[in-house]
Amino acid sequence: MLVLLESTPADAERVHAMLRYLYPGFEPKLKNYPNIEDFLNLLEMAKRFNSEAFLKSEPHSERRIKKVEDIVLKSLASFLWRQMQSKDCLRPLRRFVEKQLSPGDVVITFNWDVTLEQALYLDRKNPEFDYFYSRTRDQDQIFLIKPHGSIDWFKRSDLDAQGKGDDYLSLDDHLVVFKHFDLTENPELEELMPIIVPPISSKEFKSRALKQMWNSIFRAVSQATELHIIGYSLPREDQFARFVFRRAIRQNLLYVERSRKSRLSVRVVNPDETVWTTYSRLVGTSGASADMTFKQTMFQDYVSASFG
Repeated sequence: MLVLLESTPADAERVHAMLRYLYPGFEPKLKNYPNIEDFLNLLEMAKRFNSEAFLKSEPHSERRIKKVEDIVLKSLASFLWRQMQSKDCLRPLRRFVEKQLSPGDVVITFNWDVTLEQALYLDRKNPEFDYFYSRTRDQDQIFLIKPHGSIDWFKRSDLDAQGKGDDYLSLDDHLVVFKHFDLTENPELEELMPIIVPPISSKEFKSRALKQMWNSIFRAVSQATELHIIGYSLPREDQFARFVFRRAIRQNLLYVERSRKSRLSVRVVNPDETVWTTYSRLVGTSGASADMTFKQTMFQDYVSASFG
């Protein structure tokens, strides 16, 4: 928001007006901005319930809510891109990719940035990863699943006038990835709306690709022998994700009990010690079907201690 205030004050004031409406205690001078995921969550709920049947609001119409959401998402994409330009930020992630990931591994990320993609590209022209998991697919690559979307995903119709056909990678009939996403080389992309899914409890997936991604998560987690949960706290706001992971892990442990797969090993890495309790309840503490370990540390410290 501070960047938006400096670059486009009029847009920042539109967001501030909505923040004052949704958060009565909000005051720009105090900079007491709420969590962005919570804000996007409330905007989505405001759009759904802004009808005659529920809570119709003339001062804050669905059109105005959508306008604020568009401003926030475009600003978020630009901000994340600029934050990613630091080589120091990428160094731990590239070290992790180099030492930890192997062909056939599945990475599930709820982050909207493309730092992991940059680490996986490793300056080569073509990615060595697939966005959908399947045991029948080529196991000589890594699977990268992004169920909450990404700043380099767009509607195909929005990209028709941007770049060439080989600049895109199709996710389905409507969604595409802009390969080698780079706002410095393609500043026109800042005007487009990225595909970002807020972590709301009831998701409506109009895209076949996003449905497939959640199916991929269920299949991958239910078949896994190792789960490394790094920096993801499984937030309460995202009850949908909690439900999918709960079902997938229960299915995994059921396979173990029926001797259809080896024991599940779960490693949780997070600076917040309460996250351990969250996953202990999810997996269970009996130890009959799973082994669990917890490392209370930041990601960069974990990489440094594990791989030097």
